[in-house]
Amino acid sequence: MKKKFLLSFHGDSTLVIKFGELIDNDTNQLVHSLIDKLEGDFISKSYILDIYPTFNNIVINYDNLLIDFEALRIEINKKILLYLEDYKPDLQRNNIIEIPVKYGGEYGPDLIDMSKELKISEDKIIDIHTESLYRIFMIGFMPGFPYLGGLDEKISFPRLSTPRISVPEGSVGIAGMQTGIYPFASPGGWNIIGRTEKILFDPKEKPPALLRSGSSLRFISI
Repeated sequence: MKKKFLLSFHGDSTLVIKFGELIDNDTNQLVHSLIDKLEGDFISKSYILDIYPTFNNIVINYDNLLIDFEALRIEINKKILLYLEDYKPDLQRNNIIEIPVKYGGEYGPDLIDMSKELKISEDKIIDIHTESLYRIFMIGFMPGFPYLGGLDEKISFPRLSTPRISVPEGSVGIAGMQTGIYPFASPGGWNIIGRTEKILFDPKEKPPALLRSGSSLRFISI
C-alpha cells in the first residue's frame, strides 16, 4: 500500500507520525492497525514510554536520555514502510458497543433548536443519529470521552457560540461532523441531544474506560 506519512519532532521527547489532514474511517483504521504493530515491536523497549493514536496520527513518547530523535526517526521510518507494504484493511467489524440514550427534553436541551435550524423533526434527528454505526476515532478531552466518526451530514451542526459552564455526565452531543459522550460533568460547547446512564470511565474497573479507540458504537433510543 502506498500511503504518504510524515515523521516530526514535538517537544523534546515526542515523535509524531502523521498521515495527512483528512479525518476519515480509512485513515483511522490504518492508524490503529499500525499502532498494534508498533506496540508489538517497540512497547517493550526501554526507551519507549507510550504509543497512542489520534484521529490521523500516531504519537510516540520516548526517553530522550536513552535514544535521540534522529535515531528513533530512522528506526520508526523503516518499520512504517515495512508495515505499509503488507497492510490490508480489516473489513471485519469488531464488537459493536450499544449505548442507550434518552433523547430530547431535559436530557437533550439543544435538540429543539437543531430541529428548527435544520428543518428536520426531532424524531427524525433521533432516527438519523441512531441509524449510524460510529467508529471511535480516539479518546480524548477527558478520560473516556469518545470522538466518534460516522455522523450523517444531515444532522451536522456547529458548536454552541457560548459554551456551557457545566454539561451533565453522560450527555450525548454533536459538534460539526462529530458526535460524542461526556463521561463526566464538565464545561462544554457541543449541542446536547440526549443522555446515557452508561458509565464510560470508572477507575476501579480494569480497564477503567468502557470504550476503546478503533472500536464501533451504536446509539439506542430508549
